[in-house]
Order: sequence, then C-alpha cells, then structure tokens
Amino acid sequence: MSVYFTIQALIFLTLYFFLIFAFFIGWLRTKRVKPDQKPPAIRVSILIPCRNEAENIPELAALLNQQDYPDELLEIIWIDDHSTDGTDVILDQCIQNQNNNQLVKLTGKPYGKKAALKAGMELASGELILLTDADSRPGTRWVHTMAKFFEDTGHDLILGPVVLDPAHTGLDQIQKLEYLSLVASSVGAAGIGRPIMAQGPNIGVKASDYLTIVNDLDGRFASGDDVFLLQAMKKIPGKRIGYLLNPDAIVRSKPAKSLTDFMHQRQRWASKATGYKDPLMILTTMLIFLVNIEILAALVFGLFGSVPMILVLILLVIKTLADLPLLKTAMRFFNCPDLLFWVIPVQLLYPIYISIVGILSQIVTIRWKNRSES
Repeated sequence: MSVYFTIQALIFLTLYFFLIFAFFIGWLRTKRVKPDQKPPAIRVSILIPCRNEAENIPELAALLNQQDYPDELLEIIWIDDHSTDGTDVILDQCIQNQNNNQLVKLTGKPYGKKAALKAGMELASGELILLTDADSRPGTRWVHTMAKFFEDTGHDLILGPVVLDPAHTGLDQIQKLEYLSLVASSVGAAGIGRPIMAQGPNIGVKASDYLTIVNDLDGRFASGDDVFLLQAMKKIPGKRIGYLLNPDAIVRSKPAKSLTDFMHQRQRWASKATGYKDPLMILTTMLIFLVNIEILAALVFGLFGSVPMILVLILLVIKTLADLPLLKTAMRFFNCPDLLFWVIPVQLLYPIYISIVGILSQIVTIRWKNRSES
C-alpha cells in the first residue's frame, strides 16, 4: 500500500508541477500593457448589482464618479436586488446629482445577481460593458485603462486584475494570498491561450456579445456569472479573450469579515464546479483537489504508520516549489511582498481547507445574503 500510494501521490504532484509551471510561463508571456494618454472614444456602461451593500455603496459611488473618463461617454447602472438594509435609499442619495447614473430596483421574481445583470443590460447603451461588485474599489483610471485596451486590441472579453485589500489581520492575509493564487492562475492560463477563470469584480465585455450571453447564464448556481460568461464566450468562434495586466486596471475587493464568512464564500464558489464545461478548467479543479487530498491522506496514513511521515514533507516541498515562482511574480505585480511570510502557513493549512470546502460545497445548501441557493 505504501509504495502504491507514494507513486500515485508523486504522479499527481508531477502533473500539478507542470500545470502550475505552464501558468507561470503564461504570466511571463502576458504583456504589461501601458495604454497611451489619448482618451478612448467609446461609450462605456458599468453594471453594479447590489444586495444589502449599504456600507459599501458610498465609497464605490464616489470612486466611479471620479473616473478619468468623459461623463458623456460613461453611464453607471446600479441594480438593487431586493435589499433590506436601505441600499436603495443610500444609492438615491449618492447618485441624485449624477446625470450619468441610473438605479434599477428589482421587484418580485426573478431575483439574484444574474437577474440583476439582465435588468441592467436592458438599459445599457455602451459599446463596452464593465462589470464589478458593490464591495469593490477601482482606481480612478480603471475605466480609461479598460476602454483603451478594448479599443486598441479589439478583444471581446477583457479579464482584469483583482486583489483583496485591505488585509490587516492574519485571516485577511491568508485570504489575500489564496485569492492571489487564483488570480495568478487566471493570468497564466490566459497567457497560454487557454483562459479558465475570471474574477467577477473586474470584467469587460463587448456589449453585443453580453446582451446575448446574459440571458443564457446558468442560473442554477449561487455564484459563477464570471466563469460561466467566460465559458460562453469561448464557445463563440473567433472571439478574442485577453488579460489586462496594468496597475491602473486593478480593482480592490474586501476580504471576508470572519472565518465563517470566508468558508461560506468559498463553498459558494466551489459549488459551481459541477457547471464547468471547459476541459482545462475541469482538469485544473480536479488536480488541485486530488493533490491536496493526497497530502492530507499521506498525513493521516503517516500518523497510523502506513506510510513514512517524510512523504508528507516531500509532497509539501514539491507543491511549494511549484507554486512559488507564480506567486512571487504576482506579489511583485500587486506590490505585496509581505505575503511571502504566509506561504508556508497557507501550504500547511491548504490541504485541510480545500478538502473541507470541496466536500461541503457539494452536499450543503449554500446561503448567500439570507437566501438559500442550491
């Protein structure tokens, strides 16, 4: 049993090593775009679905209304999804003097983020649609940078960088590093021409394509409008999808407030795995889960003497060496070298975390903002 398990674990780790190395090469191949100062001349619509985001709305509204982009070419559409905390009242106050802002209030059914996005698209008049979340914070050059990339490259779908910030506590730092690994893998996969992930707080999509796709987004899941949008775009022949690596395009999103919120959020994200259709995305998800299950199993077997405990250390070292080049490259881009301190702690915790989240996401009903989602 010991020999068979060791060989199996090393095979999975070897495959994982080559996958992450491919993502690393993909990041290096992705050019850091620096658009010129000439302003783009396209109309942009920003869609922001909101549910119970009263504490976040004022800051985001201020940042969006401070964008370095002509007001006549920018419209901001807020969609309130049955909030119960006064989000709609605060939105009315924040945008009352902003002529390029609109507020849509969902009533009755359907509800949820996908329904909100559909309602927003019914009003959108832009050539480029930018999607972000109500708890996110873009820089003042965000719209300009995304629009210029769209105009200069002709990409139909733009994937933008996201970082969790601020990260004051140890839990915040762990979340930031874990999310950084997802973003880095997204950049790397796009860099090798096989995009598999998108980050919901920062997406740009050609309006004519999104108008068609938004009506067909998979509504079975509590999350995943970003990944399912990517999957839908990849099915359309000739569509250009690219990652925009530019500091001005970074959107900052807040980490979960507590460990419970963090675990529920990750369960919600993981629950959409059964809706994946992309072969590389399925392979990546399965390989990450299997590698971490193998490390956890090696620990359990080692405690009972079925395999040598040194095997656990070997597996962790191989996985860490596979992850480090990509993580350090992402840390440099996002200017967060302090996260290097958390790499070892996260590597030790990750097999337990990913196993729990992966299993619970498929057997436990997901609750999000006081709604049960299957």
